[in-house]
Amino acid sequence: MTINDHQRSEPDVVARYAPASSTDPHRDYEELRAQCPVVHSEDFGGFWSLMKFADASKASRDPKGFSSGQPFVEYPSPNCPIPISTNPPVHTFYRKFLNQYFVEDRVAELVPSIEDITAQQLSPILSAGGGDIYRTVARLVPPQVLAELLGLSATGWTDLAATLDEADSLRHDVHAFGARQATLWDRAVGELIADRRAHQRDPARDIMSGILALEPDGRAISEAEALSIGTQLFAAGADTTSSAMGSLVNYLATNPAAQEELRANPQLLPAAIEEVLRLGPPLHQTVRRTTHPTEIRGVEIPADELVAINIASANRDEDKFEDPQNVALDRERNPHLTFGFGPHMCIGAPIARQELRIFGEQLLAGTRSIRLAAPVEKSGRALRTGWASIIVDLTT
Repeated sequence: MTINDHQRSEPDVVARYAPASSTDPHRDYEELRAQCPVVHSEDFGGFWSLMKFADASKASRDPKGFSSGQPFVEYPSPNCPIPISTNPPVHTFYRKFLNQYFVEDRVAELVPSIEDITAQQLSPILSAGGGDIYRTVARLVPPQVLAELLGLSATGWTDLAATLDEADSLRHDVHAFGARQATLWDRAVGELIADRRAHQRDPARDIMSGILALEPDGRAISEAEALSIGTQLFAAGADTTSSAMGSLVNYLATNPAAQEELRANPQLLPAAIEEVLRLGPPLHQTVRRTTHPTEIRGVEIPADELVAINIASANRDEDKFEDPQNVALDRERNPHLTFGFGPHMCIGAPIARQELRIFGEQLLAGTRSIRLAAPVEKSGRALRTGWASIIVDLTT
């Protein structure tokens, strides 16, 4: 990466920022925050990135200036993903509807199931004294929790997990990943829609039944709209949580002192989880499009330009976080952007936090030590933090 700070407002100068080929994105982000906090790249057809917390958070809560819409990867569906790529008032309608399924009481109802699912998946690897904890636990718990939330069949979660694995195998090719992922989710969600049309459940309790009963603009919801909402729930509800679990395991396995402190003071685990989420967000960037010309830090961004809100960089901004590169269990405030900010803040964040807490509690309680048995294998680089495998030795 090469940056000419004296001419940073010229796209042809700063275009040499190429996240798709970066081998150390966090080092690049640190350099960009210092030298070129509003930067242009030619990757993915050309886009701008906001590297500082203040700019990223401001754009996140300004749908009038930075609208949601087409993501980096163009999917074959003619409809933009609902609700993540919609804007008010359309987004407001769907978000208000979905909120009822993620309120505190509903999330609390899931906790016993999360505890049982996590214990079942952890038990074999604890008994074996180690193994690939990412593939056998972190990759499998969230699909089962999502299956419970959506009321899938007893075997539905295994189909969902297989879909996630196939999609993950394509992450080296972002365009192939986007096209194939749409096909995979359409198939899985289509089967759920067909089941609910044949066997309707209480729409106040069952999300898909509620989706099918929706009447946007006073009309019956279309099949494409129902498919789009369901696809968002499937795609966001499992994959990112698995990545966050992998990040938590990696942190514990590489920090023996932190393990001991958290075993002795389990009340600190939520703070550790928030720090892991801050330092290793599963998605590095989310994208918006400018609705009018705008100037940020002296850089002119034209209208109708893609703008990436760089979550991973904003979460390590020295102007927002003290000692931003390290975990601080006593951090008083941790307003990281990992779950988003503003109207598009992740609706499933309360469930993800419960999954991470329960997973961390059971892993620490069931072991005396956790350490890496082999170098971790990662997947994804430019747009996300992912894991291919995390092999650990466990002393129980």
